[in-house]
Amino acid sequence: MNPANLVTLCRVGLTPLFVVAVWRAAHGAAAWPPAALFAAIALSDFVDGRIARRLGVASRRGRVLDHGADIGFLLAALGTYVALGAAPWWVPAAVAASFGVYAADSLRRAPVRPQLIGSRLGHLGGIANYVLVGVLVGNVSLGLGWLPGWLMTLLFAAVPVYSGASILSRWYAARPAPY
Repeated sequence: MNPANLVTLCRVGLTPLFVVAVWRAAHGAAAWPPAALFAAIALSDFVDGRIARRLGVASRRGRVLDHGADIGFLLAALGTYVALGAAPWWVPAAVAASFGVYAADSLRRAPVRPQLIGSRLGHLGGIANYVLVGVLVGNVSLGLGWLPGWLMTLLFAAVPVYSGASILSRWYAARPAPY
């Protein structure tokens, strides 16, 4: 176990606390804990890979742990906001589908030594998913109401668009050459 993986494991451990804090904030408890936990979770996602590369301990196992922590957090967070009626069900479904295709495609392309094979579009989608959770924390958990309903609807509608684009880019990359 190296320091980068410990940072990633912190994200795993903070995820259930975040879910409980969001749920409690929606039912009258303090609003700041979801924001503080989200900041810690997002920071851990930002620094774990940098720590691994700086210390020379980056590995396939660490990458799997990182991506598992990411999808676990995103689906738990978005699922909680769905349960609260603040997000539509198809938002986490689109994220899960995109991640499922990513994992399956990675296994298909590297069957002997399984590894996660990233893409620029998938990486940007992951960042957008974190941003969406951050917006939900501000809009719903903190009650700031930064964004009106119509804009939230546009943000929600963007999720299956960029998730679908990531899926299609993997499909297109997997096709054999036409000649």
